[in-house]
Amino acid sequence: MSQNKIFGGERTLSITSPWTAIPSFLAAMAFGTTAVCAQDADKARPTDAETIVVTGTRGSARTAADSDVPIDVLSANDLRSATPSSDLNDKMARLIPSFNVQRLPAYDGAAFVRPATLRGLSPDQTLVLINGKRRHRSAYISTPQQGSQAVDLGQIPQIALNRIEVLRDGASAQYGSDAIAGVINLILDESVGYSLDAQSGQYYAGDGTTYQVAGRAGVKLGDRGVASLSGEYSNSEATDRGSAVSKIGQPAVESWKIFGNAKYTLTEGLELYGFGNFNGTKSKNDFLFRDPTGAIFARSFYQDNPPFLYPNYHLADIYPTGFVPKFSAESRDASLVAGARGKLADTLSWDLSGRYGRNRIDYNIRNTINASLGPVSPTSFNAGAQTQTEYAVNTDFTWLVDAGLFRPISVSFGGEWRRERYEIRAGDEAAYVIGPLNDLPSGSNGFPSPTPDQAGRWSRDSRAAYADVDIDLTERLNLSGALRFEDFDGFGSTWNYKLATRFKATSWLNLRGALSTGFHAPTVGQQNLTMTTQSPDPNVPPPAQQVIQTNGLIPSTNPIAAAAGGKPLVPERATNYSAGFVLTPVAGLTLSVDYYRIKIRDRLGLTSTLTLTSAQRAILVAQGVSQAAQLSTFRFFINGYDTRTDGVDIVGSYSTRLGIGRLLVTAAYNYNKSKITGGDPKIVNANLEQEVQDRLPHHTANLGAEYVIGQIGLAGRARYYGAFTDTLPFFAPSDNQRYGSEIFLDISASYAVTKEIKLTIGAENFLGNYPDRSTSGLSFIGARYPTYRPYEADGGRYYARVAARF
Repeated sequence: MSQNKIFGGERTLSITSPWTAIPSFLAAMAFGTTAVCAQDADKARPTDAETIVVTGTRGSARTAADSDVPIDVLSANDLRSATPSSDLNDKMARLIPSFNVQRLPAYDGAAFVRPATLRGLSPDQTLVLINGKRRHRSAYISTPQQGSQAVDLGQIPQIALNRIEVLRDGASAQYGSDAIAGVINLILDESVGYSLDAQSGQYYAGDGTTYQVAGRAGVKLGDRGVASLSGEYSNSEATDRGSAVSKIGQPAVESWKIFGNAKYTLTEGLELYGFGNFNGTKSKNDFLFRDPTGAIFARSFYQDNPPFLYPNYHLADIYPTGFVPKFSAESRDASLVAGARGKLADTLSWDLSGRYGRNRIDYNIRNTINASLGPVSPTSFNAGAQTQTEYAVNTDFTWLVDAGLFRPISVSFGGEWRRERYEIRAGDEAAYVIGPLNDLPSGSNGFPSPTPDQAGRWSRDSRAAYADVDIDLTERLNLSGALRFEDFDGFGSTWNYKLATRFKATSWLNLRGALSTGFHAPTVGQQNLTMTTQSPDPNVPPPAQQVIQTNGLIPSTNPIAAAAGGKPLVPERATNYSAGFVLTPVAGLTLSVDYYRIKIRDRLGLTSTLTLTSAQRAILVAQGVSQAAQLSTFRFFINGYDTRTDGVDIVGSYSTRLGIGRLLVTAAYNYNKSKITGGDPKIVNANLEQEVQDRLPHHTANLGAEYVIGQIGLAGRARYYGAFTDTLPFFAPSDNQRYGSEIFLDISASYAVTKEIKLTIGAENFLGNYPDRSTSGLSFIGARYPTYRPYEADGGRYYARVAARF
């Protein structure tokens, strides 16, 4: 992670102190080496203490090392060199050990909108900003991740960014809902000039070929402003790491992303600004194999009571050897932020902005069937759509008060109005209807469409006000505090606070700590979602014949849910504690250590699978949920459990001249462990405990080095992931497999052809490592490797890149 530093060259993550720099470098060079900016070899590079950050403070500028809380800075070059993947999630996961993104290849929409977590918490417990403004959520609600609805970082093109600032601490009192684990602030590039990147790569196995081209142009608007336009196109072929029964790997993805950014000084003290995006993504993936002779498609009832229609029908007539549904999603993502900022006086500045964001996902499935329709069923279906839309208005003021202290006191205050809207649209009638053969599965098998009665549009407004104070009592002692009030339609209001301090014990040692409360408001989608899903029946474990069961998800206020203990949802509430220090003992060396504890109450999640009685089924059918006629189970959202997360982050970097070149050694380590401390038995069970406590590795680390001599750059990174458990919800916890630790090595070499053009070749996972093979019941769905995995399981891949900067 280019933690707390912005270097001119491309880099990787690593560790440490002056005494271990040389052996760390030698070890890394023995492993292999990532690309660096060769022409910068002889230039001194800035230290952490020189990196100015804007996240977490609205007052005077701070360096990352002087911040009251840990903040990591990832430069554009860091992101470019992190991985050949075009997905920003992958790049951040390579650079921040406490940031994890999973690949869920067989879990509906989660294969496309990947769940990303910070400090092991829920994906929607991290707030994402662009230029300090809240980013809208994805329309996808991830049922494999306890129903989280988060921002899709995969929609952001790397070439549009100047840097990313990651605040690793609770910040709800400053920014509002979702900032429990921290804040990710994406800073757009405002420079003047032209950039072009092009790359291609392929996995050692011969599949997963990727192509990517990206460009950016930044131009002056006279002598008063600048405008830039960035674009990216990428095409990634699917990978296959399953058995002959099912193809389980990465989906095929084709995407284009356009980002614009501009600012213009209208008059002295008044600047207009705006930025936005318009993206399109098409993704395709295979589902699990369906056996036409399996129990799910058996017609035992009709053997003695043949129906009037299609008495001799059998699914094997259409799919003699079985079938694998082909699932696809098409996403359209757009946003626009516009505002004005300026000064009312030398000591009083203001910022007024409006925001719009929208994400729509349309689902389609083919090579499948609505078995209840018999031989007249289509084999391709429009399976409905989901849309998330957000509007907001923000006003912010900062007042510098001279109180005779080391610096003027910074007093910030402001307010926000926000509206969120969630919409569900039904697909083809054949994708949800129950046909005449009503003892067979209805709806498009694999992913049934919502019915017209499940479809709808729901919205919610919220209002907020905050105050934020930053005081330098002396040159060595800083105190800061924030207080925020937020009120939501539907479930009331919440107050949150934050207190933080930094003490400069010596010129090379900063001590810091913080205490804060935070919250995550349930989304409109979580409050209103109704859907059906299909999964293997846990009561028919392998190696018996596969049985797919249909499960229902209903709102917590539905009468059926209410009878089972469902209640209106309320915000999750958190308390964050952190303490640490930053060392800068010699030029070029920075080392930070931070401990954190996060307690969360009333966490949102999905109940255990509850049995649907005949009476409950009849009520749902009467409400218009026609597929309930075939449901045997249901679930709903609940504020049902409490957790405690403890962890430690260690981040270090060391830059120095070595021989005729320049050496950079960097490292980062994260320990993170969560535990359920109480909850409702409707949700807290052995499966949830295993998911919360063991789904992700407790230990992750990065160690890397790069060396630049003239026009040549060599670099390498070792990535370590501790053991984890593949927490499959349809198995008993004792049947879920524990996978051992893994180390992956990335290497690359670069050559600066000219000052403006650089060529890079490299290999990710150079040794071609794979995780342990699956020895559990996963083999019955064709999986060779874990399906809830914290890293890719596709082996090594090589790539080549050309980058031009003018």
